Parts: sequence; structure tokens; C-alpha cells
Amino acid sequence: IERAVSLFYYHQVAEWEKAGHVYQPELAGMTIEEWLLRQRRDEGDVKNFLMKALLNKNQFTSKDLEKAKEIIRTKFLVGLSSKMEESVDRFDTYFGWADNEKRPVCQEEAIKSGFNRNSHPPVEEGSETWNVLADYMSYDLQLYDYIVQLYEEQGELFGETTVG
Repeated sequence: IERAVSLFYYHQVAEWEKAGHVYQPELAGMTIEEWLLRQRRDEGDVKNFLMKALLNKNQFTSKDLEKAKEIIRTKFLVGLSSKMEESVDRFDTYFGWADNEKRPVCQEEAIKSGFNRNSHPPVEEGSETWNVLADYMSYDLQLYDYIVQLYEEQGELFGETTVG
């Protein structure tokens, strides 16, 4: 849900990303509630975005969710934005980037200082807006829970231990 909220606000200001319909100046004066009303009328880019991207369809069943989980499990090394530094360390190790001389500079600029972060008001968990988003993203939320679990399982491959 936080990703969808952040994306809404990012679309409003990302003038430097005109390609791919990222920058959407028509959203600039819109509240997130107004945007959600527009999403309700359309298929909307917030409605189960991950599932759409993985399965190339708009309507889903529990069977589709299992297929998406299998795709993620067998084709992806997952990372979590909530564990950004640890995730990037995994990617560096897996892809052999850890010895790159530019790594420390990139890590400082991109990860620690967050050069592409976009501050915005949060949506309170349990609010009407949160609940509408949760409804729109019901399959994505289930898939995300699986991705968090998979992240922990993949961590074992890197000799990481989870402190609980």
C-alpha cells in the first residue's frame, strides 16, 4: 500500500521521467481520494500491479496467485525496500558486483541518502483510503506477504540469519 501511495505522489512531480507515462501532471492538483475514484472507473494502475505485470491479465483467481508465487520463487532474487541495504548487498553478492570500484559511491548516493526519494503524506492504516487500496490490491498484498517469506528463505542461501 505504501508503494501505491508513493507512486501516486511521484507521478505528480516526476517531470524528469516523461517517458513511459511516469510523469502525470494532471494528477498534480488531485488528492489521493480523487485518484482512487478515478481508479475505480478504470482498470487503474494501482489494481494488483504486480499480478498484472507477472501474468499479463487483469482478473485473478487463487490459482493465478499460486502461479505468480511460483514465478517469483523460481525466477527472482527478491529484495525489500524496507531492507534496502541488505537487499542490495544480496544483489551485489549474487551478481558479482561487490568488487566494483564505484559501489561505495553508488551505495552512498542511491541507497543511504536516497537520491530519488519523494516525501509525501502517509495514508493511515485502517483509514477509508487505506481500505480502498487494500481492496484494489488484494492479490498483490497476498503476493507481497509471500515475497517477505521468500526473502527470509533466500537469506539462508547467503548465510544470513533472521533475528526474530
